Amino acid sequence: MSRARNRKKKKGGCSKGLFTFFLLLLVTAVLIFSGAVSNLKNYIEKQMYPLEYKEEILLAAAKYDFEPEFLCAVIHTESKFRAQAQSSAGAAGLMQLMPETFAEIADRKGEERTREDMLIPEISIDYGAYYLRHLADSFDYKDIYTACAAYNAGAGNVNRWLTDTQYSHDGVSLYTTPYKETTNYIERIKTAQDMYQKLYFDQ
Repeated sequence: MSRARNRKKKKGGCSKGLFTFFLLLLVTAVLIFSGAVSNLKNYIEKQMYPLEYKEEILLAAAKYDFEPEFLCAVIHTESKFRAQAQSSAGAAGLMQLMPETFAEIADRKGEERTREDMLIPEISIDYGAYYLRHLADSFDYKDIYTACAAYNAGAGNVNRWLTDTQYSHDGVSLYTTPYKETTNYIERIKTAQDMYQKLYFDQ
């Protein structure tokens, strides 16, 4: 009688041990799968929001007092980090500056530049950041996204919008614009800035 009980106890103990083993195996598999999914998500996001020319971006960010993720977002929105990008309107380079704007910046900086220089990454980044800082400071834009609106649509338009309560509540920043392209442009920069901070600068 006692032997039978012992056999039953042994059998029950073995079943419990197997259950624990398989439970641990399942938990391990779930953790590995979760990590794989997280790594895959991170990989896909970095493909969608690539980061190149990091040293040049960090240099320009420090030089012109911008967060590096903000400059990354502008570059991503303007050219998707394609250094040779050129628009039908004539804008070129990573920061998609127009030739006349590029020439004006070169003149302000006392540098001799050619149109070919617009496609050189470090020059495009530096000139684009310079121009954003110039817009922000010259027109006293407290909000960097208002400077972005001017970068996209021109300071003259932005200054008019700031006096219109349809687009600005305080005369200092814009909450929307009459140009769908410009409104979407600002939203894309904000989204990209969040992504670049999370993927590359949120240490």
